Amino acid sequence: MNWRFDVASTIGGRPEQQDRAEVFALPLHNGDRLVVLADGMGGQRDGGLAAQAVIDTARAAVTDSPIDHPHQFLGELCRRADRDIVAIGRQRETNPASTCVLLYLSDAEAYWAHVGDSRLYHFQADTLLSHTRDHTIGELLKEAGQAPVASRRVDHRLYMCLGGQNELNPEFGATAIGADDWFVLCSDGFWGQLDIDEVVARRHSARGDDDLAAELVGLARERGGAHSDNVSLVLATQPTSRLRQAWQRLRRVGG
Repeated sequence: MNWRFDVASTIGGRPEQQDRAEVFALPLHNGDRLVVLADGMGGQRDGGLAAQAVIDTARAAVTDSPIDHPHQFLGELCRRADRDIVAIGRQRETNPASTCVLLYLSDAEAYWAHVGDSRLYHFQADTLLSHTRDHTIGELLKEAGQAPVASRRVDHRLYMCLGGQNELNPEFGATAIGADDWFVLCSDGFWGQLDIDEVVARRHSARGDDDLAAELVGLARERGGAHSDNVSLVLATQPTSRLRQAWQRLRRVGG
């Protein structure tokens, strides 16, 4: 199955770009792809190095050996990246950390894993089928039916990340892939500024040659203002024929 990947990122109003995003071909699995997005924790020194360690670990992992069990592969990738980030911290006497969200796309199936509050959204046409759950204090309180804490900073604090002083337990998801399936991977600098429905709406209005990811990242940067966070986005979509695009637009207009 053919995929199109649109990747965009901006430093925002921060002094350093601590986000990383990359798409890898898997040479031992013809046509399979691995999408990686990592967000180095902005409050930690060496956050950029931590996010880069996730990318470097993934680059090495895709050439290691054939992948028989994608979820096992993604889990081991998280554990390797965690160890590499801890090693960086020991060497530099710092405490770097990073989130990550990973998407493995085969011919007919998709598998994903995540740690932290970078997100993956899975769509079928206009319908949001699922999205990852943030590993934050606020999300834990919500699941327990409790009110959020008064401090937004505490509410958004991560209880799980790569390189952190926490038990590492990545969460996983999987799905069969249909003709209308597509995925969004993004850092919190993106989803904190744009509602996911806006992504769907702008995807409808975009032409096939538009750089939609760059447009959306620019909008998130603008809304973040002078203190905008780093913003990163990957869109994994299936190319649509002009005839099919026209038919979809007619269906939307017709209600």
